[in-house]
Amino acid sequence: MSNLERIDEYKYLWDGSQPGWVLKRFCGNYIDLSLAFPSTGPSTRELMAVRRTVAPYRALPVKEVVTQLRGQESLLLGRFEPKEARVIAAACRREDLNLVESIVDAPEFLPMNELTGVALIIEDDLLAEHVYTEALLHGIPVRQVEL
Repeated sequence: MSNLERIDEYKYLWDGSQPGWVLKRFCGNYIDLSLAFPSTGPSTRELMAVRRTVAPYRALPVKEVVTQLRGQESLLLGRFEPKEARVIAAACRREDLNLVESIVDAPEFLPMNELTGVALIIEDDLLAEHVYTEALLHGIPVRQVEL
């Protein structure tokens, strides 16, 4: 069954056959963290600092760290919730690594029936995204939730 066919299963959210459905929009700020290196790649000191600081590199032999990072101008550490990002950022700063932080506003939606108090959880992320997009296109009400 295609996603388009599966979206029809959720048509009741926006077609009015079951009143009370809205999309709750949760604004979550996340932080993207990366390390910036010179155009020639990280120095020996930076390679050792990455190995001490960045979890996936701790267990690797030095030679493997050098192989993976040689000539790289940056290293994406990932997207984190603010509390976790602060811990990782502090560790990088202690090692004098050039940290780049980018705040990302990544809204999340939750279909909810305000009349019944029922929330709809769609576990397939791709399908959920299609359902939310379709619901928005059909004018389903959106309720902002501040965290």
